[in-house]
Amino acid sequence: MKYKYISGRLGKEISRIRKEKKLSQEDLALDRYIDRSYLAEIEEGKTNPTLKTLLKISSVLKIKLSDILVKVNQ
Repeated sequence: MKYKYISGRLGKEISRIRKEKKLSQEDLALDRYIDRSYLAEIEEGKTNPTLKTLLKISSVLKIKLSDILVKVNQ
């Protein structure tokens, strides 16, 4: 898989889960001190988040990071 392709799928999955949980980008970002514009870039696949950031996001979404990554890899 191409690196950018993975970033896009990861962002879409995070966005899908966030919307499913009825959270705005701002809700998710503020809960774990992530800049909302940075979260937007992650969801758009424009940037590659660190493991620490992914763990913060998965914590707010109340989902295991491994569950997110499995979906991205399918």
